[in-house]
Amino acid sequence: MNPERLHPRHHVDIAPEALVAALRRCVGASPEAAARFEARLDAEGRWVLGLSVRSLLDALLTALRWPPESEVIVSGYTIPDVGRIFAAHGLTVVAVDCDPATLAPSRADVEAKATAKTRMLMVAQLFGAEVALEPFIALARDRGWIFVNDDAQGLTGRARLDAQPAADVSFFSFGSIKTATALGGGLGRFREPSLAARVRAVMSAWPRQPTARYARKVMTFLGLVVPRDPRRYELLAEALEARGRSLDATIMGVTRGFPAETPGALLQALRHRACDALAATVEAQLAAFDAARLARRREAGERLRAQLMPHATVLGHAMPARTHWLIAVSVPEPDGLVKHLRAQGFDAARGTSSLAPLDPALVQLGALHRGVVFLPGYPEIPTEDRDAMAAATAAYCQHPPAPKPSP
Repeated sequence: MNPERLHPRHHVDIAPEALVAALRRCVGASPEAAARFEARLDAEGRWVLGLSVRSLLDALLTALRWPPESEVIVSGYTIPDVGRIFAAHGLTVVAVDCDPATLAPSRADVEAKATAKTRMLMVAQLFGAEVALEPFIALARDRGWIFVNDDAQGLTGRARLDAQPAADVSFFSFGSIKTATALGGGLGRFREPSLAARVRAVMSAWPRQPTARYARKVMTFLGLVVPRDPRRYELLAEALEARGRSLDATIMGVTRGFPAETPGALLQALRHRACDALAATVEAQLAAFDAARLARRREAGERLRAQLMPHATVLGHAMPARTHWLIAVSVPEPDGLVKHLRAQGFDAARGTSSLAPLDPALVQLGALHRGVVFLPGYPEIPTEDRDAMAAATAAYCQHPPAPKPSP
């Protein structure tokens, strides 16, 4: 590692003062903050606040009560918990391959995989970019399916929340590494208020998230936000190494929301309502959304994309309205690239995101995922440093070291 500095792999998008405010809410949040927030978003009752997007999906499936072996068609590149939640409800997941350039399935592939048992089509919008959803919404409407817009990674302020009114359901996340994070929380927008009411009724039977648990998470992230300066982050990495602990495992352990190993344990963790402190923090983060930083992030990401594309495949490089929540590249020697960049002071990583192909048989997604590396490309990194990282990545991809012979 560079002895002077190590640029963190991700910029936790919450200010220290906002974390302090969240901690104060843990001892003084207004009761029923979630219900009042939902009403302020839409007086007709289309919005539901959940502990997470996964919690909202679980509640939606509980409310729908489809017969076992009903089928759901899903973008094949998503978090594995999505497949586990569907399976826990007895549903068959039909994963559709996605084009690495757009990270979207084709309508023709969706139609080819549809059967008489299909009940839902869920398309994910990844890395803060936008998929052209209209053809999929029209197909779902024509076939009588529910269309779910999985926009968990796409928050760009209040306007994004209302961008797809024709979708039956849209999901948005305020999870730990998301834009404008509240360290948890998910919003669901339902085209029909009656479906929102059914989902809300399911969740009303769940226990409330313990406020003390949320407070502990806030305090943990105060410890992460303080050392996000590259020199302090390098000291954190060295301290972990001295204790025999992995930086990757530590960061992923802190930022991953629900590390439950079995479907039963996962559902038990998901089935909580957001505490009032979390609800109030989600509302505060949305109200204080930093559009200027988003514009800087988009500009920084586009500069990197242009520098990298001749040499590495930037996932989603052809998606419209890219905002570069994460910058992912697929390269022939991903582990070597991570080591190469860390030696130069950039905490590139294989495991920044838990995204993975839902079906190992998916050809395009399998190929790109095997080589994926996430690069720290956020605007807080000085331009000259981002340019140096791009040049180092391009040089490595053009002339990767020869693999070591097997012993």
